[in-house]
Amino acid sequence: MNILMLTSEFAPATGGIGTYAREIATAATELGARVTVLAPDYSKSSLEEDKSFPFELHRFHGGLHSMRNLPSKILLARNHVRIEDYDVIHAADWPFFIPLALSRHRTQARLLMTVHGTEINETQTPLKRLAIQAAGVFGPRVEIAANSRFTRELFRERFSIESERVVAIPLGVSDFWFGPRKSRKATRKAYGVDADKIVMVTVARLTRRKGHLKTLAALASLPDELRRRLAWLVIGPNGEPDFVEEFRDMVDTTDCEVHLLGSLSNEHIRDIYGASDFFCLTGIPESSGRVEGFGLVYLEAGAGGLPSVATAVGGVPDAVLANETGLLVEPDVKAIAQAITEIAEDSNTRSILAAGAAAHARSLSWERCAAETYHLPRAGERKDVKTTDNRSAREQAHSGDAMPRTAVAGRR
Repeated sequence: MNILMLTSEFAPATGGIGTYAREIATAATELGARVTVLAPDYSKSSLEEDKSFPFELHRFHGGLHSMRNLPSKILLARNHVRIEDYDVIHAADWPFFIPLALSRHRTQARLLMTVHGTEINETQTPLKRLAIQAAGVFGPRVEIAANSRFTRELFRERFSIESERVVAIPLGVSDFWFGPRKSRKATRKAYGVDADKIVMVTVARLTRRKGHLKTLAALASLPDELRRRLAWLVIGPNGEPDFVEEFRDMVDTTDCEVHLLGSLSNEHIRDIYGASDFFCLTGIPESSGRVEGFGLVYLEAGAGGLPSVATAVGGVPDAVLANETGLLVEPDVKAIAQAITEIAEDSNTRSILAAGAAAHARSLSWERCAAETYHLPRAGERKDVKTTDNRSAREQAHSGDAMPRTAVAGRR
């Protein structure tokens, strides 16, 4: 199978769409497909890093998308769809939806578009809806992929599309997050956390919709004895300055033990997962229309053996299975505090949920995601490869619920 992927986000930029594009292209290549990725160069040379990818990567001049980039993306798509006889052309995010739609008469390839969540609401302005309609973006040849059941239903609600053409396939988690890490003792010492502390970790950009303020308010409301036993490690880059200032001021006025660690490499985050007891990310609904389409970071934490305390917003219930891989609550300070109390005080509950989180993460591989997205056979389905597939009935049921058959996407 010959696949062309068009994406407006890719390494070295961080984020869920870039992670999705890289991981699904890698997995498809490992499944035997020939993959070509077109991605922005961010005005930087990354030739050495680009050579490390197992697929063919072509950079175009550009950075994070704005509408003024649309004409150049239209020209880029038109020029590339006919370079080879592609079987699949995949617009991995919405900035390439219109360019791909306008190029559909130049190729007989299967046309695939992935929706991630927030952009569904962002395309509801009159001008954008007019452009989508005029370009015939969601015409009969186009297959729509969603990264969760929530995203699928949100898309169907916003656009009049037949249900069979919109498919939900959960994201995957890479083998990296299951890999080796430094010892619990060494990592705690490195970050100044006592060995007897119950450690809660959050990995997310410091932005209002990620719910840091609610988490901190929940911690501050805990009984003194429990609060003194907890340490909260907060990892992630700064978001909007006014929110960061408000959050830091609130940290300074509480007696909670909070470590603001800023941006860290994935290797350091993996080490911290190994030194922590549970993950906590309590996103909140946002009036701007931004939504949590899936929540890849919950799977990455689960791969590190951490159960989650999470809020039931957006597509998070597909990433955190209630009472199986974590505690799922409403975005309310009291509810969050109760969940933190339960998971912190009951080590047996933590152990059971940790096992479920690890199993859920392992079942949602990028290989599975790529196979379902592109209709590629997995290793166990190829006659020339001997393997065993001992997925549980729960995993099989989850996969069946997630698709009638087609594609995905999400990070911090």
